Amino acid sequence: MDKPNTEIDIFEFCSRMWKAFKNILVCIKDFTVSIIIITLRKSLWIISFALFGVILGSAYFHFVKTPYYVTMLEGTSGGVDNTVVIDHVNKLNSMVGNSNILARNLGISVEQAEEVRSIRAFYGIDVNDDGKPDFVDKRNRYNPRDTTQFRVPSIFYIQVALYDEDVLPALREGLFRHINSNTYIQTLFEIDQHQKRAMINELQRQIAKIDTIQFVSINRHNVSSLEIGQRIHLMGAEPEIRLFYTDVLALYSRKQALEKSLEIANQPVVVVQDFTPSLFVEKTNRYYAVRWGLIMGILGFGISILWQHRKSIWKLIVEQKNI
Repeated sequence: MDKPNTEIDIFEFCSRMWKAFKNILVCIKDFTVSIIIITLRKSLWIISFALFGVILGSAYFHFVKTPYYVTMLEGTSGGVDNTVVIDHVNKLNSMVGNSNILARNLGISVEQAEEVRSIRAFYGIDVNDDGKPDFVDKRNRYNPRDTTQFRVPSIFYIQVALYDEDVLPALREGLFRHINSNTYIQTLFEIDQHQKRAMINELQRQIAKIDTIQFVSINRHNVSSLEIGQRIHLMGAEPEIRLFYTDVLALYSRKQALEKSLEIANQPVVVVQDFTPSLFVEKTNRYYAVRWGLIMGILGFGISILWQHRKSIWKLIVEQKNI
């Protein structure tokens, strides 16, 4: 008895797969065409509901939702790790909502504190290892295990959100007063300043020593050349003078860098880029109008479909009740 042929016909298999794929494409095409036709037929419903949604969104923005304004500052800390500054600022955000405590900590009025929506500080993240921040980590997505990302140790960002733009100057002054008056931050800053001045003095002493050694070396060379002229003539070479100018330049470079740092960082927090006076609204009228318009447009499409098939739906409900 012959055994049945169980081998797979590759050509037949591919042919069936192609037919199935074509059927799927036809179904997708028919579905898309049907949606387009239904949408065109129900365009009056969709447009009417969408316009109503735009009106609702605008009304919500103007009469219900209180708009708030956002601005950001970029700063650097003089001798203080930015972790300390960021943590110190973020503690203020927990006080937002309690206007009395926030006003007392910032030295502003209670009315001004009520206009503050948030005060948050963020790290700058470096992704190309050049020591400069490439983006602001607003969502705290930094992963210490990710070797492609590094927190920039000296740069930090402070973002404030306000219901009233006019509060910004007073808030800025109070914010810096709050940071600079912190005992721990002030102590770290003073230690850093003292250490830099001490290092500058030591570098200056080392530069003076090298200058003296260079002067003695040159004079000794001249004296030796006169006293041992015969020996030089016999040896055919003159004693080599050791020059220290590369060492002096290196020390001068370090000294100048420290002096520049002292000049720039004359307080614990130094502003690199200040708060922008022209604040931007976090969510504008257009945002709510478009969002509500889309939601109501989709809702209008669904309601129109239900209205068109209302009799069939009601009949199905009645039949289910009679079962």
